[in-house]
Amino acid sequence: MDKKSFRKLSLILIPESLWKIFQRLIWFCKLVGNENLATFKLRMKVVKKPLTFQDKILYKMARDRNPMLTLFADKVSVRKYVRERIGSEYLTVSYGEFKSISELTRQSFPRNFVLKSNHGSGASVICWEGAPRGGGIPSKASAAIWDKHLIHPDDLVWEHLINLSSRWMKTNYYWAMGKFPEWAYKEIEPQILSEEVLTHNSQIPEDYKFFMVNGECIFIQVDVSRYDEHKRDLYSPNWDLLNASFLYPKSGSKTDRPSELTEMINIAKILAAGLDFIRVDLYRTDSGIKFGELTNYPEGGTADIQPKELSINFAKNWVQNY
Repeated sequence: MDKKSFRKLSLILIPESLWKIFQRLIWFCKLVGNENLATFKLRMKVVKKPLTFQDKILYKMARDRNPMLTLFADKVSVRKYVRERIGSEYLTVSYGEFKSISELTRQSFPRNFVLKSNHGSGASVICWEGAPRGGGIPSKASAAIWDKHLIHPDDLVWEHLINLSSRWMKTNYYWAMGKFPEWAYKEIEPQILSEEVLTHNSQIPEDYKFFMVNGECIFIQVDVSRYDEHKRDLYSPNWDLLNASFLYPKSGSKTDRPSELTEMINIAKILAAGLDFIRVDLYRTDSGIKFGELTNYPEGGTADIQPKELSINFAKNWVQNY
């Protein structure tokens, strides 16, 4: 049956109103399932003058082609940038960087380690004796490719870790069906890297994320209970808890002001110098402040700060001359 005959038969069997809905559904699936059309949709979304913080993140995704963004997104290459800017004492200990899955053997790593890909975002495996028992990596890597996993070494199934790592290596984080393209990741050569497990007071340390506009901190994001019931709070640079939310619910309680807050903000300023925007992620650990990552596109432009008035206020001084 040719396409024309199929349409005629479909119109007989399916009411015109349902057929139109069906056509729109097909069009939408093609749009989100095609890289070029997804890029077009992203650019159409930022035609208007960016106003909110989310607007400006999307505008950056669509327009900014500074090659430094790729360096920032690459978790291996960025280590050199950090070392040159603030010194190697702020870097985690590296157990190795691997371009082939065949190089990964259990004997290559200590009992406690972190494994992640250099070309993705949000994905990691923390294998640590302090983790609760009973966890694990799903046997099907596709179900957990960009998730965070906290597991006890005695629960680690090495084959599952290899399956997940292999999936990382074969997947370009730049774009996938249902998301907007994130240009900075497009040309990163995939690698697997292993690092030490960071702790603070015998716990996985809290993640402090400094949102830097024109080299100045405009607010700080603190994620708590990331491996349980993820909560997120926003603070001013002076550590005032803001009545705001960003993708995840607020924790309902104020975290104590870090004694190293001034040092962390100064580090973030050095790393963000000369940039219109970057998010600098840092950890407080038992061995001092440690660098986490630099983020070009927080949440991939899929979420905005609430209330909207605050989002607009955060974005007002972010000048985008791309």
